[in-house]
Amino acid sequence: MLRNLNFLRYRKYQRIIIVAILVALASQIEVSAFVPGNTIALSAFILPVFLYFNQDLNPFQIGLAIAIASPVFRGFVLLATQGATAALVVTYIIADIIFFVCYTLLYYLLYWLRTFQNNIAFFFTIIICDYFANLAELSFLNHFQPFSRWILQGVLILALTRSAVAFALSFILHYCQLLTVSSESHERQYYHFIWVASVVKSEVYFMKKTINEIEQVTKNAYQLNERLGAEHRPQEQKMAYQIAQNVHEIKHSYQNVIKGLGDYFDDRNNEPMPMKDILKIVTNYSQMIIREKKAHINLVVQNHTDITVPQHYYLVTILSNLILNGIDAIGNQHNGEILIQVKDNQDWVFLSITDNGSGIPDNLLPLIFKSGFSTKFDASGDIYRGIGLSNVQTIVQDEFGGQITVDSTPKVGTTFFVKLNRQKLTAKGE
Repeated sequence: MLRNLNFLRYRKYQRIIIVAILVALASQIEVSAFVPGNTIALSAFILPVFLYFNQDLNPFQIGLAIAIASPVFRGFVLLATQGATAALVVTYIIADIIFFVCYTLLYYLLYWLRTFQNNIAFFFTIIICDYFANLAELSFLNHFQPFSRWILQGVLILALTRSAVAFALSFILHYCQLLTVSSESHERQYYHFIWVASVVKSEVYFMKKTINEIEQVTKNAYQLNERLGAEHRPQEQKMAYQIAQNVHEIKHSYQNVIKGLGDYFDDRNNEPMPMKDILKIVTNYSQMIIREKKAHINLVVQNHTDITVPQHYYLVTILSNLILNGIDAIGNQHNGEILIQVKDNQDWVFLSITDNGSGIPDNLLPLIFKSGFSTKFDASGDIYRGIGLSNVQTIVQDEFGGQITVDSTPKVGTTFFVKLNRQKLTAKGE
C-alpha cells in the first residue's frame, strides 16, 4: 500500500514538473513590451491550456513549479546571450515569479475551487488572471509607479487577446476529444444516466433480497394470529391479523416498484461497456464530488485491461462506493491521493483502490463488512445511507463470484482489493 501511495505522489509531481518545464521553455519565446524586462511570452498562451486539461492538479502548485523553472531558464538565457548584470537578472527573475504565482493563485481562487465549472467561467477567469498578473509584474518592474492610461489599456487588450487564443485552442482540442459523442452536454448526460442508473440498479438488487425478509414477517404474523385464536385472545389476534395484512400490502407495493425499475434497467437491454468507459464515468463523478467538497485530492487511474462488462451498473456501484469511502477518509487533508488500478489474467480481474486517508483502526477492521456497520453519519446524526461495504461485498460475491479484502494502516491509508471472476464479469447477465 505504501508503495502505491508513493507512486501516486510521484506521478502527480511528475506531471506538475513536466507542465512547469514545458511552460518554462515556452516563456523563452518572447518579445519586450510596455517597460524594460516585461515580455509577451508564448508561455502566457499555453499556460491556460495546460490548466484546462489538468484540472485535477492544484493550479497553485503548478504555478509554484513554473515560478521556479521559468526564471532558471530565463536567467541562463540572459546571462548567456545578453551579458546582463546579476542584479538585472535577479530583477527579471522576480518579475517572472510574480507573474506565474499571481496568475495561478487567482485561477485557484476564482475557478478551481468552484463546485461547478464551465467554459464561460474558464474564459473570463483566465482574462482576469492574465490582466492582474501582468499588472503585478509591471508594477514591480516599474518600481510601483502609477501607470499611464495607454499602458492599462494595452495590458487589457493583451489579456483579452492571449486569453481568447488560449481558450480557442483549448476548446478546439477538447472538441476533437468529443468527436465520438455528439456534444459535451450529451456526454455528461449519458454519464449522469449511467451513474444514477447504477445507484437505482443496486438499490433494486437489495430490495429483491429484502422481499424474503418481508415474506418471513408476514408468515410470522399469520402464525401468531392462529396461535392467539387458539388461546382465545381476540383483541391480540385481530392486531396480529392486521399486521399480517399491512405487511402483505407493503410487500405487494415493493414488488411493483421492483418490477417497474427492474424492467427499465434490465441488463438484457444494455450494451456491454468497455472498462475504460466505466472508469471514466466513475472518475468523472468522483472528481465532481471532490470539487463539491473543496477537497485537495489527486485521482489517478491505471487500467491494464480492455474487457467489456455487460453488467456495468454493478461494477460502477462497486468502484464508486470504494472511491467515495476514500474521499471521505481523506477529508480536508491536503495532498490527498486516490489510485485506482485494474489488471486481469485469464481467470480473474483485479481491482484495487488506494487512498492516503485516515485509515481504519485495527479494532474496526473485522466489522467493516458486517451488515449495518458504518462510521459515517450526516449532520443530523443519522447513519449514512449508502449501500455500505457489506452490500458491496454481496455484489462482489453473488454477481461476480469474487471477493473483497482490505489492507489499512491508521494515519497512513487504505487499500481495498477486489477480485472478480472474469467469466462472470464478461458474461451477459440474466
